[in-house]
Order: sequence, then structure tokens, then C-alpha cells
Amino acid sequence: MTLLFGSQQLMAMKVARSESARVDRHPSRRRGSSRAKQSRSRSDVDLQPPSATTTTAAPLSPQHLHPFDSLVLPPEGPGPSASSISTQLEEMEPRLLEFEADSPNWRELAPPEGLSRLSKKETKRQEVINELFATEHAHVRMLSVLQMIFSKPLEREELLTSTELAAIFPNLDELIEMHYNFYENLKKLRLDDNFIVKSISTTVLSRFGGTEGDWFQKLTARFCSHQSWALDQIKSRQKKDPRFNSFILEAESKPQCRRLQLKDIIPIEMQRLTKYPLLLENIAKSTEDPTEKEKIQQSAECCKRILNHVNEEVKEMENLLTLKDYQRRLDTSGLKPSTSLYTEYKNIDLTLRKMLYEGPVTWRVTKEKAIEVQCVLLGDMLVLLQRQDDKMVLKCHSKSNMAVQEGKQMLSPVIKLNSVFLRDVATDRKAFYVIFTWDSGAQIYELVAQSLGEKKLWTEVIKSTVDNLKKGEGLRLTLPPGSGGVLSPTTLSAPLSPSENGGLKSSGDKDILTDDKSSDPRHRLIDFLSDKGFDLIGHSNSDRDNTASSALDEVMSLKRLVVGSISLSDASQQAQKPGQEMDARRSMEESQSKDTGAAEKEEEEEEENSCEVEGGAPKAEEERSISAPIVLTQDRMEEVCRRLLSLEEKVKSLQTVEEEHHRLQEALSEFSLEGGNFQ
Repeated sequence: MTLLFGSQQLMAMKVARSESARVDRHPSRRRGSSRAKQSRSRSDVDLQPPSATTTTAAPLSPQHLHPFDSLVLPPEGPGPSASSISTQLEEMEPRLLEFEADSPNWRELAPPEGLSRLSKKETKRQEVINELFATEHAHVRMLSVLQMIFSKPLEREELLTSTELAAIFPNLDELIEMHYNFYENLKKLRLDDNFIVKSISTTVLSRFGGTEGDWFQKLTARFCSHQSWALDQIKSRQKKDPRFNSFILEAESKPQCRRLQLKDIIPIEMQRLTKYPLLLENIAKSTEDPTEKEKIQQSAECCKRILNHVNEEVKEMENLLTLKDYQRRLDTSGLKPSTSLYTEYKNIDLTLRKMLYEGPVTWRVTKEKAIEVQCVLLGDMLVLLQRQDDKMVLKCHSKSNMAVQEGKQMLSPVIKLNSVFLRDVATDRKAFYVIFTWDSGAQIYELVAQSLGEKKLWTEVIKSTVDNLKKGEGLRLTLPPGSGGVLSPTTLSAPLSPSENGGLKSSGDKDILTDDKSSDPRHRLIDFLSDKGFDLIGHSNSDRDNTASSALDEVMSLKRLVVGSISLSDASQQAQKPGQEMDARRSMEESQSKDTGAAEKEEEEEEENSCEVEGGAPKAEEERSISAPIVLTQDRMEEVCRRLLSLEEKVKSLQTVEEEHHRLQEALSEFSLEGGNFQ
């Protein structure tokens, strides 16, 4: 009887509790077990509280996010005493207290008779609507933590100025108000429909579409684009300022942060944007009414548009920060003062341009010389930076083995895109040529990407940039003056949107390496000769072979080997006069001292000597001495064979050059007859 009476008294106390107790996130064990069976999606910020015994306050209605000055006491009922949570309540504003509790599940609040009439599909729809409401509730809570636990105390403690906070947490107050209003609209729908929402399309479309959607996009883009910079500045300040570091560590340890660090809380807005399209699409899938479904799908498309825009803003800001880092480390000492490149680029400021893409590539200067560089694509130029320790070096390179200061053989690390076209490298699928032309000639750069996919992406973005440049679209990024010091707001001007700067074209273009036809006769000539089978680009980008000179060198080397191996017989040595010995020795020395430029003259003299039947005594003796037996050691025999094979290869190469020369003459004649001009 005593147990029964106690149970009845406990039940009576539960029934007598206010509606706020029904939404308490720590109900009785019986109700808690049924809730545990409900599947609930854990959003990016919807995390469980660290303690299971915390008593929550009754919900309060905020007045446009302006906190009350008075302290709000927790509701009556079982739980910790007021003194045990007094310290926590002193640190929390009323709005933060309201959102500290997890949002109630719609099944516990909806009338049982209404639940029993729902179809399986409609039940699924209500589940997703409840998830949208619950995750929006959690998101507002974490934004409030960012404001109440970090932003305002930092300013109150004078650890950061209001200007610095506006740069680190831009538009935070407006962002919270915007999300709070959306949350309030969703809550009103639940209350009006008795927690079984009939129509949600008007609410979500008014939030993400039209002028409200544009304002939402602007605020979120500004906040999200600064998050990487903000995290870097906070980390840097923590290392330099012990007092600032102590504050951050203490704030992160508070229960409102739910074991999250500041670096985990700042990105929540970007994470939230990725949730909206998925949730709205799932609601639309379970919606029967065609008009309602269409409006929800339209809202999902608006969310995708906002997300894409914010992604672009984030990428542009990260590119700007990367350029600032490169500019800080830039070293132009590799540009020789004697060249025109030094005058043009010694004071180059990369941050005045818009970076479109960057990544590591291999710059193949010659067949034997390849350099790893960081390739940076700007709005009007391609920059090849070499990493040397902590520096990013601009350095010219010569295609010749000889030291060349300037001219066509000197390749600049900066390629202007106003007169550039691309071609494939036939021998390497990951490589491509960047061909820069001007009135008096052309320079050819061979770049090798890290993969086929990277090669395709590089060629697409370069082609698109060249096209935009030819159309005269603005490609420079105008920024306010400023040194860009730590926490300087002048460095945080939001970058222009892709539409204002000329965004990249779709990747659905035709093959950009073969369809780039130009009216420039030089380009037409290259295409014409390429169709005829001439690899002019590869030839221009390779070292000079000098095959003829190499062949003559081989001839002279063979001659020295053969003459140096002559061995006279004993009879010949006895009959040989002293004068004749001197003649033979002099002949050998003269043969060894001749250079490659006298090879043809030497061959003519030998031919005349061999055809001369009667002559002077010295020539006769020389002929008789050369006719003497030749004795070759094993090493010399191998050397002679090796050089004979090498000479044979070079003669074949000369034969190929001769054939190519005739083919080229025929092709140029055909090009001229067709009306081409290659002058």
C-alpha cells in the first residue's frame, strides 16, 4: 500500500507540472526508454550534453535577441539545488538558457489520435520536419555560445577590440537573428498545427528564396569566407599572448561548449548550409501535395545556389590568403638585373591579381633538366615559383647548356596569357605545351601534371582564363591599401564574386587542345605542319643535336686510334732511314693534332696521296709506313668497334635529317600554294 500510494503521489506530481516540464530533456526512466528507441540524426552541432543530471530552465521568449538583465531561476522539481548551478547561471544569458535544452520530439507532443491517423509516408515526412526544427534549434544554441562565451567576453576583457572581433566573427549578431527568426517560424508552425505540420513550403521558401534568400546568402558568405583566416589569427594570438590563450582554454572548458573547442565551433555555419538541401529534398520526397512538393523543391534549389555561392567566396578568400603568403615569401633575385624581365617583375605584387588555380607541376626545361615548381594561375598570367627553403623564387632558366643571359633561349618564370595557346605532348599523356607567342617569335614551355586528371583540369582552367582575357573581362582584384598585419581588418575585404570577376566556363567545352583555331598565321602553320606529321613543338623544346659535328668527331677519333696502332715489321724498321722515321713520326703527330674543322681537307689530301703513283720520297715512305701491319690491343679493338657503331648511328641520323628537310620543303611549298604565309 505504501508503494502504491507513493507511486500515485509521484504520478500526480508529474501531471501537475507545467507544459515546460514536458519538454524537459531529462524525463522519467520510463519515458526515457521510449525516446531512446526513436532514431534521431546527429547534426554537425547537435551534440549530447556532457552531463545527464543537468536541470534545464523553462523556455523563455527572447525579444529580438536582446537578453534580459534579470536572472532566470530554474523550474521547481527534482534535480540539483539552486546553489549547485548558480555559478553556471550567472555566466549564461536567458537566450542561451532557453536553447540549452534539446528540442522535444514531436511524437511526445502530438496528440495520440493524430499520430494514429498518419500514413507511413506522412510519418516519415514529420520525422524529417522535426529533424529540421531540432537541428536549427541546436545551431542557434551553438551560435549563441560563440557570441556569449567567446565574442562578448573577449571584448569585455579587452583582449580584442570591436574592430578585430568584427573581422574574426563578421556579422555574427545578424547571423544569429536570422537563424533565430527561422527557428521561431518553424516553432510557430508546430504549435499552430498541434505538432503535426501540414504545410512548410511557404516558411522555407520565404527564408531561402527572394530578397530574404539574397540577404541570407550575403551574411553567410561573409562569415564563412573569413573562418580560415579567423582560425589562423586565433591560433597565432594564442601562441603570442598567454592571457589570451588562458581565456580561450577556460572558455572552451565551460559546459555550454559541450566539449567542443573554438576551432570546432567557428565552422558550424558552413556545416549547417550543407544540411539544408538534404533535409528539404527528403521532405519533398515524402510530400503528397504537388504544389507543396514543388515549392519545397524550389527551396532546396535556392539552398544549393546559396551553398555554391558561399563555396566560391570561401575559395576566393583562401586563394587571396595563399597569394599573400606567396607574396610575403617571394624572391625575385633569380631575375638577372641585366634583363628586361627584372625591370618588369622585380616589384610584382601577386595580391593585386585574382588567383584562379594553383598546384605543383614539373617544368621540363630540356630533356635533361626538369624542375619542380608551384604553378600559380592568375587572371592574366601563369607564374612558376620554385620552393627554396622558406622562399618562393622567380628564376629564369636557359634551354641551352651554355650560359645565356637573355633572348629566345632564356625562359621566363612568368608567362603572359594574352597570347598563349596549348598543345598536347605526344610522348607524355600527363604533359602539355604552353606556347607563348609575340611578334618576333615564340617560347614553348613543357609542363607535366601529377596525373591525367590534373592535366585535364590545368588545360581547362588555362583555356578558360585565356578566353576571358580575350573578352576583356576584369581579372584583377582591387583591395584597399594596408600592410596586412595580424588582425588587420583592411586585409579582410570580401573578394568579388565570380560573376563580377569572370567565372570559369563549364568543363563541357570541346577538346581545348585541338579546337583552339586562331587566325594568327603562325598558329595555322603549326597546325598545318602538325597534320603533316612534323613535331615542331617537340623539336623547338629540345636541345640542339649537332649530329654532323658529332659524326666528324667520331671520324677523327677513329683515325687517331688507327694511326696510333700502326706496328712496322723488323725488315721495314731496318730499311727505314732516319729521315723516314722522322717523317712517319711527324705524320702521326700531325694526324693527332688536327681538329674537326679540318676533317674534309684531310680527307682530300689522303685521297690525293693514295691516287698518286709517282711522287717524292717522303710521300712514298709515308704511304709505305701506313701500309704497315696494324696491331690493336683488346681494349683498342673494343673502342674502335664502339666508335664505328656510334658513327653508323649518326650517319643514319643525318640521313633522316636529309629526308625530313626534303619533306619540310614540300610541305612549305604546299602551304604557300594554299595561300598561307609563314614569313
